[in-house]
Amino acid sequence: MLSEVNASIFYQFNGGEAQAKAHLESYFGSQRPQTYKLVRNELDGWDNSTKMSPWLALGNLSPRQVWYEVNKHEALHGENDSTYWIKFELLWREFFHWYAHWHGRDLFKSSGLKENERDWGQDERVFENWCSGNTGYDIVDACMNQLNHTGFMSNRGRQLVASCLIHELGLDWRLGALYFEHNLIDYDLGSNWGNWQYIAGVGADAKPVRRFDLEKQTQMYDPEREFIDFWTGSDDLDREERKCG
Repeated sequence: MLSEVNASIFYQFNGGEAQAKAHLESYFGSQRPQTYKLVRNELDGWDNSTKMSPWLALGNLSPRQVWYEVNKHEALHGENDSTYWIKFELLWREFFHWYAHWHGRDLFKSSGLKENERDWGQDERVFENWCSGNTGYDIVDACMNQLNHTGFMSNRGRQLVASCLIHELGLDWRLGALYFEHNLIDYDLGSNWGNWQYIAGVGADAKPVRRFDLEKQTQMYDPEREFIDFWTGSDDLDREERKCG
């Protein structure tokens, strides 16, 4: 069983500038930025990513504020791969903001930036199973249950469930993007739609397919199946008790 410290039920995001600044100061006042690269792909845990995204999405924090704190932290503790990756993710977010501004309506076209239209699936039953965490792919179902009960999912989890919807279930990537739009506590237009295009192979990236091997990913990121067992109800806990906040 995941420890209480790492369980997603303790993801309690409170909106507002004061809370945002408090979290910013707490994060960069700790040693967490020194280990970010090592834990950034973990599927669960408050300390395993910066958790700045909800406040950035709401405008309670600006990317410049975060960038300033990274620089200040580096001045005190030194630069390393982890602080580099925090900056890299901020730049990736910035890229998608300009990407959305530049491409406008193409962000929502099924073909994205590509000329060739694909025959995307629209099966409502298959989509509903994906939404409710009943795909049969354990890692995907666990991630979707986490999203549905907390409003949050790790970056790695988002890539896995998107890959499943597009490449395993054959559904229109826009269905997934819309579901994320309605359910993510840190929904951001450019990052959300741009990343879905990225996985679907219809965005700016030259690689036509980004398909994740779900079994391999499970072995890499949840080898003991703790995350899966927790979020698929294998431990028979009342899922209502796992809700955030």
